[in-house]
Amino acid sequence: MAAASVRGFFQRTGISIKEYFQRMGRDYATVAKETAAGCKERPIKAAVVFSGLGFLTYAYRTNPTELEMLDYLCERRQQLVLVPTSEHNPTTTKELVSRDFFLSQNRLHHYNLWFFSLLVASDHNDKLRIYSSQDSNLKEWPWTELWNNIVDVGALGKWWKMDTAFVDYDINTDEINLLPDGEK
Repeated sequence: MAAASVRGFFQRTGISIKEYFQRMGRDYATVAKETAAGCKERPIKAAVVFSGLGFLTYAYRTNPTELEMLDYLCERRQQLVLVPTSEHNPTTTKELVSRDFFLSQNRLHHYNLWFFSLLVASDHNDKLRIYSSQDSNLKEWPWTELWNNIVDVGALGKWWKMDTAFVDYDINTDEINLLPDGEK
């Protein structure tokens, strides 16, 4: 008796699950047909929407992760090591040294925001438990603190501020500034 009722329950449930997926399939087919018809009626709007979706997909897929950021930093360090110290661009050196400083103090944080990433330097180490790091009355408003402490923005497979700093990494601008005006 019990086996028959269990079997009946699973037969009814199986039929309802089958009907559910059939209805859902019909709904998706209807949406696909209406979308195709809408694309034919307004092709420019469809092109803009699909281009936007394509760009967001590309941005999502190429968003740098924290591990990629560390690898990127190592690659840039290696790139700078190949150039004599006397030829380093001070801007490039300053950018690398500041990131190394923040990393060594555990103050550099990576935030993945789906389509881009932020590198943010905090005022204190996460594990530091002094009064000024804990009291909310001494802290700025969170959004202001975030905005003021952004170190870099990673999007589309690269870190923008770091790439800007590495444009002329092998040209010492301090030496160029010492040249007479006619030779610059």
